[in-house]
Amino acid sequence: MQRTETDSASEGLRPVLMVLGAILLLRVGALVLSPLNLYADEAQYWRWGEVLDWGYYSKPPMIAWVIHGVTALFGDSEWAVRLAAPFLHMAGAVFLLLLGRAMYGTRVGMFAALGYALMPAVILSSAVISTDGVLMPFWCAGLYTFWRLRSGEGGWASAVGLGVAVGAGFLSKYAMLYFVIGIVLTLLLDRQTRRALLSLHGLAALAVAAAIFAPHLAWNAANDFKTVSHTVDNANLGGDLIHPDHAITFLVDQIGVFGPISFLSLAVGLFVMRSEDAGVTGRDRWLLCFILPVLVIILFQAVLSRANANWAATAWPAASVLVAAWLTRARPNRRLWWIVAGLTFVALQFVPDVPVWARLAAGSLVAAAMVGFGHFVKHRPSGLLWASLAVHGVIAAAFMTVALLPAATASNLGFDNALKRTRGWDTAAEEVFRRAADLGATAVLVDEREVWHGLDYYARDRTIPLISWRRYGVPKSFSESRPLAPPIDGNVLVVSLHAEMRPMLRSDFRRFQSAGEIAIPLGTRRNGCSLTRRFHLYLASGFAPDPHDADWEARHAGLSEFREPPCP
Repeated sequence: MQRTETDSASEGLRPVLMVLGAILLLRVGALVLSPLNLYADEAQYWRWGEVLDWGYYSKPPMIAWVIHGVTALFGDSEWAVRLAAPFLHMAGAVFLLLLGRAMYGTRVGMFAALGYALMPAVILSSAVISTDGVLMPFWCAGLYTFWRLRSGEGGWASAVGLGVAVGAGFLSKYAMLYFVIGIVLTLLLDRQTRRALLSLHGLAALAVAAAIFAPHLAWNAANDFKTVSHTVDNANLGGDLIHPDHAITFLVDQIGVFGPISFLSLAVGLFVMRSEDAGVTGRDRWLLCFILPVLVIILFQAVLSRANANWAATAWPAASVLVAAWLTRARPNRRLWWIVAGLTFVALQFVPDVPVWARLAAGSLVAAAMVGFGHFVKHRPSGLLWASLAVHGVIAAAFMTVALLPAATASNLGFDNALKRTRGWDTAAEEVFRRAADLGATAVLVDEREVWHGLDYYARDRTIPLISWRRYGVPKSFSESRPLAPPIDGNVLVVSLHAEMRPMLRSDFRRFQSAGEIAIPLGTRRNGCSLTRRFHLYLASGFAPDPHDADWEARHAGLSEFREPPCP
């Protein structure tokens, strides 16, 4: 029987899918075996998922829906809360495999999918549940369905798929707005995109996306646009503006997010391949519409105020395809290998929580290996893709190993500071509510959002109410939703993490007596100082707070109680 072209293409995809499946199994196994606690944001998303709604205090609803669906089947263990993360990212990798194949061929699709699956940010994000992880499969699906619609291959199925991807993406994270910016740019720059979208197909995609997102907009309108206001607050544009040094920090962060070889190859490609003669095609420009706007906007935000490393994450799916396309078709170039090897050495010197000697050793080893491998492959740029996958594979193995290490071993290797947010919450919850029961407390009051979420998850079977103190008199986070009010304010156990907030807490009560402390050891810093989550306890009653206005803040400025001496 004669083999068809479809059979050949399917066979080309099968090995890649098998590798992606193996990566997925390893990640699921690591989640099940991991001893790490949930960190505060994960615990918050889990709590949201207890009650399904069209929106929550600071985020759209998709992450809560996903957690709810998984924990309804598998229970509330840490691994179950996180279980969707590796599956979601692997779905994103499959869509990039299909996109790369559709745009440039199976080989580019393979490198794009594996490059995404082993991207440092995806390695980390596959081990936790986050809004970025929930957004990415919809973003990648949107790229694929949009390209099929643009190329005339998808028809109504691609139009509906694009609408579903965009609508569900907005329900995952408002960063999907960058996708819309990318669509607008492709409309301006690409004739085939205009032909595809300025049609009934484009209208159908818009209608589907709007129908999916509309209930969340209605929820926001009914709840004072909570999620929108939180997103605006995150931009932090109310203080001092213009911080040029933040631009360098942002770019270094992106090297860590995308991977040093991948990021530097993209940067070199942008300068070397600027014109049609140098190799940039209309397809490349189409992908750049979903890369450059994200990077430029977040870089501008970083310079104005601040920008977290993950805020530009949506640039990297399209970049995974573009870098694979550029490097697979470029001519041999020894200078490119030396430049990327040298810059990779420099980039590895900025890795946090790693000793200087280890950074120098790793940088030298990686750079030397790249130079040697480049000679072996006759300096073909496609070899950089294999080198990048190898480096990321080592990073993935190292990360998985560290996450599975017993606490004592991780401490001996110096990883305590990196892991502190995922340690000790189970012990803290047990001790706090044991003390509360012994003291006959009617409520437990904490002064930190992260503490509330940590205790909330690990004391989820509690009978004593857990309240988060409202420093500003009104709720400023989801943890502060429930006020301290009769009848639970009669005998309150105050669990304070912050020395400077204790005088403020004291002013809210008529009786405020010290009741000892709880110290949760988290390991040791590299300088030898201990890492301890230390709570000072008070028994309080007579809750009668003064207005928490500017005068009240001024009265307590500079005050503290039981401040720990600084680490020498």
